[in-house]
Amino acid sequence: MRKKDKSKLVSSAQVNEKDLVVNLRRLTSGKGRTVIEITGLPNNKKWCESLAKDLKKALGVGGTFKNKGIELHGEKIEEVIAFLDKKTIKWKKTGG
Repeated sequence: MRKKDKSKLVSSAQVNEKDLVVNLRRLTSGKGRTVIEITGLPNNKKWCESLAKDLKKALGVGGTFKNKGIELHGEKIEEVIAFLDKKTIKWKKTGG
């Protein structure tokens, strides 16, 4: 029998965007495809999904919300930083 995952995301927790600090990371695969990964998100699934949707729409890229993180396709880290600054969400760049 499969064990149940107890770390499910809660949909009712309030999110204070001013106290939030997310981690930005730029990943590349072998063929040069670039993905921007956003981690350190709060445990509110609806808020995270709406943030991912707003980011994808504002930047005109594809992406998804999975594994407690947001993945965005494309080399648009400067635009992501500008979007987060506009929403008053603090960020920290990690990795390459």
